[in-house]
Amino acid sequence: MTSITELSLNGESLYIEPEYIQPKYIQPHKFADYLFSHQQYALFLDIDGTLAEFTVNPKDSFIPNSTLMLLRRIQDQGVKIAFVTGRSLTEAKQMLRFISASIAATHGLEVALEMSKHQQCDNDTNNKNTSAAQVNIVELDEIRQAIIQSCLSYQGFTIEDKPYSAALHYRQNPALAQVAYSIMSVVLKNYSDWLLKPGKYVWEIVPKGVDKGTAILTLLKTMQTSTSLCPIFIGDDFTDEAGFVAVQGEEDMLDRSMKTSGLIKDCQNSIKGMGIKVGSEPSGANYYVRNIEEVSFLLESFLTFCQKRSFLPTDLVDAY
Repeated sequence: MTSITELSLNGESLYIEPEYIQPKYIQPHKFADYLFSHQQYALFLDIDGTLAEFTVNPKDSFIPNSTLMLLRRIQDQGVKIAFVTGRSLTEAKQMLRFISASIAATHGLEVALEMSKHQQCDNDTNNKNTSAAQVNIVELDEIRQAIIQSCLSYQGFTIEDKPYSAALHYRQNPALAQVAYSIMSVVLKNYSDWLLKPGKYVWEIVPKGVDKGTAILTLLKTMQTSTSLCPIFIGDDFTDEAGFVAVQGEEDMLDRSMKTSGLIKDCQNSIKGMGIKVGSEPSGANYYVRNIEEVSFLLESFLTFCQKRSFLPTDLVDAY
């Protein structure tokens, strides 16, 4: 991270955006060159812009069946996969369809842990494996109503009704970017326990202390066994930057909420992983691929790596 860009409204600082350096490009078909046969890996994946193409209406986005089948084949190799998304848990489950995996939705406000087939049939277990952060619902409703009222005189906005946050999309009219920021900033000034998060054609108001980095470390902790896991996180958006920092173990850049939660101490031997940005923009990730198509190629390369490793004698795997 090199410097800070500060955004303000009426002379008052409301949002600080870090500027990043250019990550190193990974040729997707050569992804195995960055991996080690003796190391066990866990995949953490964003959804929109990483596995699913952006659409004008977020509800029209989908993950291709070929990608879902590829992820299933990676899971069949014993690799743990989790999804970390700004989508609500309900929407994320609909998009993932037949994939059984842990999900951190709404940037980590909603968490559903992976269940076995037996557990999926048990409603009590299902409830225990799903958790949600404590949110002031009264304030959230006030925030939503304020956003709705502020948007009445504009066309091209979409207000996403999430269970634990409020998002204002301007995908239909990107020229409204500054207007969207101004609306959300003015609303936020009345609520000290909430903060503003940027995304691709969206501004979102979420409770403080919520980010994808904390969500990833929480999920990683549930995956840990006697074998150390190396996390790989692939994402495309500004909200994914906290995830890159977390898996790469750059402790000086970690949010205070991560440091004080105990997650760093619990995962300290496993967070020297890989952050991979989708897109060539500057990022806190160490690596990048150009687009969603290259994400698919990279995942195919990762599957091939896992398959080849499974045929190696145990003593040879340990020797690598």
